[in-house]
Order: sequence, then structure tokens, then C-alpha cells
Amino acid sequence: MAAKKTSTKLLNTLLDLEGVDAVTVVGRDGFVIENASNTDLDLDAVGAIVSTGFGASEVMAEEMNIGKITQTMVECDLGKIIMADCDEAILAVITDSAAVIGKIRHNILKLIDDLKKTI
Repeated sequence: MAAKKTSTKLLNTLLDLEGVDAVTVVGRDGFVIENASNTDLDLDAVGAIVSTGFGASEVMAEEMNIGKITQTMVECDLGKIIMADCDEAILAVITDSAAVIGKIRHNILKLIDDLKKTI
């Protein structure tokens, strides 16, 4: 029998990727549901910001008639924030500047369906 996948295990799978500093699942209301982190980020503040930013991206996609948003990314000089739709929540992965984004996005796509079932 296969080991049950929990949200903690799934988040830690992403956190273990090179360059990932924090992973959090945020409700649409901005409250953190679960997280895994290697930093001292204020994840409650991150939750509020992620909810607002992802919501703005959803409005842009809707207004442009390009479908439902699945992922969005904010790229900064010191790191990136990758956000993915997780039904009633949002997955946010915070990275440093050296992170390999393709690998992280690939792993998000592999894990997102299982994550949706666990939160």
C-alpha cells in the first residue's frame, strides 16, 4: 500500500528543492492554512499579500478573456514568488534568485492535484 500523501509532506517536497525558501498554502481570505519554511519570513503577512496579488492576476485573466489562471509569478532581483491555484486556496512558493524556476514549476504541477485533496 502506498504511503498517504499529506499536505505537510507535499509542501516539504517543494521546500527541499534547491533555491526554495518557503512554501505556504493561503486561503482566499489571506489566512495561512499551512506552511513550510527555511526562513524567518512573516508568513501571516505573506498570506495577505499572496491572496491580494493572486486575486489581481485572476481579475486580469478574466478581463482579458484568457481563461482561468493556474499559475502566476512575481520576479524580483532577489527572488521569485510562484503562486498556483489550489481551488479554495493558493499555493505560494518563495525562492531565492538562484532557484531553477522550470524545475519548481514542474514539481508544482506534479503535486497540485494531490495538494488540493489534502487541504
